[in-house]
Amino acid sequence: MSSQYGSVMPFPVLVFAGAIAVMAYSFDTTRTVDSISQVKRATDAAAMAIGYKELANSNNDSKADLLIIARDYISNNLGMDSLLQEQVDLSTVQIQTGTTSDGAITYKVSVDVKVEAVQLGEELDDKTISSTVEVMARPTEISMMLPNTNSESDADIAALKRLGKSFADDFIQTSSSGNSSDQKRWLSLVPFSQSVNVYDDSDTDRITRWAASGALNPSELRSLFRTGKVNSLADERFPDRVAHLLCMFRGLGAGENFYWDQSPVGQFGIYYRHDLPENGSPGADPISWVGTNPDDPGSTAVDTRWIVADKGCPNAPLLPLTNDIDKIDERLDEMTSRFNVNYAIALGWAAASLSPQMRGSNGWGDSQLPLDFGEESQRYKAIIMLANTTGDWFDTDSYNFSVDDQVNDDVTGFARQRFIDLCRSIRQNNIHVYFIGVRPGDPTEFGRVLFDKVAGPGMLTCTEGTDNMYFADASSFAGGESQIESALEDIAQDIRRNYYVHLIN
Repeated sequence: MSSQYGSVMPFPVLVFAGAIAVMAYSFDTTRTVDSISQVKRATDAAAMAIGYKELANSNNDSKADLLIIARDYISNNLGMDSLLQEQVDLSTVQIQTGTTSDGAITYKVSVDVKVEAVQLGEELDDKTISSTVEVMARPTEISMMLPNTNSESDADIAALKRLGKSFADDFIQTSSSGNSSDQKRWLSLVPFSQSVNVYDDSDTDRITRWAASGALNPSELRSLFRTGKVNSLADERFPDRVAHLLCMFRGLGAGENFYWDQSPVGQFGIYYRHDLPENGSPGADPISWVGTNPDDPGSTAVDTRWIVADKGCPNAPLLPLTNDIDKIDERLDEMTSRFNVNYAIALGWAAASLSPQMRGSNGWGDSQLPLDFGEESQRYKAIIMLANTTGDWFDTDSYNFSVDDQVNDDVTGFARQRFIDLCRSIRQNNIHVYFIGVRPGDPTEFGRVLFDKVAGPGMLTCTEGTDNMYFADASSFAGGESQIESALEDIAQDIRRNYYVHLIN
């Protein structure tokens, strides 16, 4: 019997040994899968880090710098597994670049890993683990036009502030480092009424630098200047200067087109408002004097005249291109309702906020911005124009003409051609335009209101057809806020084609 017992023992021993081998294989297989997955997560993290770095720097970093980033991210994302850290050979990290058909840059991050079957004591072949990211990093400049006219109630202004802040937060996202200044995306704000305020308390010499010859001492105000109450339109005692208003104009005569793409030095006339005291804006007391009528230079009639702070000049000045969210929010909070509306003047200033001719100390003061014009593959510039198109008011510029200019009888046709010429010049410089209008009724019924009839042909040139035109079925910005927010998101999504990071493998 003892010999029989001895003969049956090896079988269960073999079964037990086989089970251990299966368990060991299963353990090693699971570990191998987990290890490869962990390394893949590490290369994914490295690729995304490189993608965001290149998005911020417009694909201009050196490969040596990117290799350091890749190695650090892979090393730091391997977890606490010391064996896995030994199996990953950081010296094999490579970065390969490529270009997609639409101009995006791809970055492939790879690393070799030696996966061992520890329990079985076997060594497997080296595996190369890789991840690829696609980066579109066109520098993007957007100008946002916001109406501040007497058509906007306090509720409308509040809605416009919310819409502006929401778009800015979405457009100027903070980078992975938490710093919005890393991003090559900038936004300018153009609050507008009858004109656009370009006052800047850090550039008090702007009025004299931009004024055309004789513009600071218009002849029709000679009787005012003789009183000594103010010596020129640049005098700090002048109501607009006291109220920090600086509304300037150029290109209001026949055949002129605002010249938004030319240097501003020595080019501008300066608005002022000769009106009754009750028609002035807050911020400065009116000035009275006895003299001839500035609105009728040929008249010799003498009477009491008044210069008031110009309520057609917005309280909130134009904000040049910036990616400082705090500055954007502060400027939006300055907006108030003002007076009548002139869309063409506002559109010209929006284009000027994107013009490289306004770069440097002669213009907005920034030595780098706006960027040069060029092919869309290199950079992207766009204007987002918001407007309330209800009602029967459309400023044809007749109020804004220089006093020596003669306006022909067809002021509507003149204004229509002005819009066409302006939009042609904007598109010739590869600036895109998105339009969001507020009006009740069927938005596809184009041409049924005065705005469509006067500005419509030009706007269709600006927006390259109706695809970039949006209408809120509402009589106000407050009433159409949700629709406008949706339109802005559609526009933002279109603009995002110019800057993104996608993990594609």
